[in-house]
Formats: sequence, C-alpha cells, structure tokens
Amino acid sequence: MTQDRPDRLDRIEATLERVSQQLDNQVVVNADLRQTSTQLQESVVQLQETVGELTSSVSSLIGIANQHQENFMVLVTEIRDIRTDMREMQSEIQQILTRVERLENE
Repeated sequence: MTQDRPDRLDRIEATLERVSQQLDNQVVVNADLRQTSTQLQESVVQLQETVGELTSSVSSLIGIANQHQENFMVLVTEIRDIRTDMREMQSEIQQILTRVERLENE
C-alpha cells in the first residue's frame, strides 16, 4: 500500500502538470483570439468607412451622370430646333427660288 501511494502521487503530479500546461496553452490561445478579434473589429470598421466613402463617391458619380443626361437632353432639343429651323429656311429658300424663276420666266 505504501508503494501505491508514491505512484499515485506521481500520477497526480503528472496530471496536474499536464492540466497546468494545458491551462497555460489555453491562456495563450485566448490572448491570440482576443487580439485576432480586435484586429477583425478594426478591419470591419475600416471596411465600413470604405463602404461609406464608396457610397458617397457613387452618389456623386450618379449626380454627375444625371446632370450630363440633362445637358444631353437640352442639346438634343436644341439640335432638333435647329433642324426644324433649317427645314423651314430650306422651304423658304425653295419658295424664293421658285418666285425668282417665275420672275425670270415672265
């Protein structure tokens, strides 16, 4: 029985040593996880800021595109008006030429 006691104590000490080492390892792992978690949170914040900046940029670009579209529509309207004016002028010129030809033939 006396021999069993030292063996048992040795086993208990060995088990305690393993448990102590595992706890130390777990402490290191937990610290790494906390650090990783903090880094991830910082990355998320940076990504959110970037998304906000991109959203703002996209909104600005959409505004610019809309303004260009409006300007384009104004130009199209002006070109149509000019074409209409040109057709009217061509018609008037044709009428004048027709009158001139009549006058020459008289």
